Amino acid sequence: MSDIGAAPARRKLTAFHLASFVGNLGDNAMHDGEYRTRAADFPFPLDHRACEVRDFIHWRERSFDDSFLAEAEQADVLVVGGFSLFQLWRDTTVSGTYLDATSEFFASLPCPVWFHGLGCDATRGVNPLAVERTRAFLDDLLPLDHCRFSLRNDGSADLVRAHLGADYAQAMAIVPDGGLFAEPQSRAHPGLSPETRFIAVNLAGDMPDKRYRSADGADLTERFARQIADGLGALMREDPDLLCIFVPHIYSDFQPISSVLEAFDDRLRRTRVLVAGLAQGDAGWSASFDLYRRASAVISMRYHASLGSIGFATPVRGISTHHKVEGQFAAYGLSERCHPFSERSDLQPLFAGLARDLADPGPVRRRFAGIKGEERAVLSRYHGEIATWLTNRTETRP
Repeated sequence: MSDIGAAPARRKLTAFHLASFVGNLGDNAMHDGEYRTRAADFPFPLDHRACEVRDFIHWRERSFDDSFLAEAEQADVLVVGGFSLFQLWRDTTVSGTYLDATSEFFASLPCPVWFHGLGCDATRGVNPLAVERTRAFLDDLLPLDHCRFSLRNDGSADLVRAHLGADYAQAMAIVPDGGLFAEPQSRAHPGLSPETRFIAVNLAGDMPDKRYRSADGADLTERFARQIADGLGALMREDPDLLCIFVPHIYSDFQPISSVLEAFDDRLRRTRVLVAGLAQGDAGWSASFDLYRRASAVISMRYHASLGSIGFATPVRGISTHHKVEGQFAAYGLSERCHPFSERSDLQPLFAGLARDLADPGPVRRRFAGIKGEERAVLSRYHGEIATWLTNRTETRP
């Protein structure tokens, strides 16, 4: 699928790609879908060279200095993202964004800068200083011809509009995240035969102070675990051939998985429940996402577990403890499939919906396939614009 088939073939371009590659497995699924769709749409090969963003932020082993500039100079384009660049509570960086780099630094780079598939995150509130700095950062870069910005289609544009201003949201294209187009390799999984019917369950363990705390600070972990264990147990007792497999995306996901296992009926826990392994980065994402592809249904708390399942046309129900998940389902007109968890919520409607999906998956599978097709067309048109921009910016380079 491409709208730019008439564009002339040309030399391979090199992309210096600043992103998360060892964050959680969803990041790697996203990159797989991005690289695949670019290869299909662009009239030139684009060779991506990874640059781990955690080196600059979390691990503090690198900074945006002359060594980074030297690497960027060797590339035809710097790709930044996708990740949540706009973290509206972050007042500890000079830009007010996730990156501790000035707008002047990016403006001075010798290659085009493609800020792609960015998210906006207000999970930990909105800090006025971060908002002020982010606006100044965008004011400097949005007008520049060698910079392009896009937002992922997960409600981020609404947050930008609400907290930064409508003009900023209007200035950035809205594009589907690459995770919708990821293609994991099929493989054997311990404990599963090709005919096994199972529910894949993704539970998120990071930010427990936000996900599993009440408004007054009470720990909701036990309440959450009981609701999940009871709901899954009821489905498996109703269908004696149905299994459950938990799919972690990062080390912290084992914490809620363990809590749910503790709450499970012991016979079910020992005979019909599996826990997938975890291998970070490119080595592991495909095995984990193949489980979402093969599953009869999915329960997801993470953004890319939800998005990948939609891309595979696997019936998925989300549990929202982060606005990104809720925003993704809403963006596709699927709000009824996303269920919030709090001290007041009851997850029984999620399991009732899951039972309907298991009994008659055809309608939702067709609905998801239609969404993927529409989003692929959106992305193809956007890629046409980016290909033209890159061609114009790089055709004079040796």
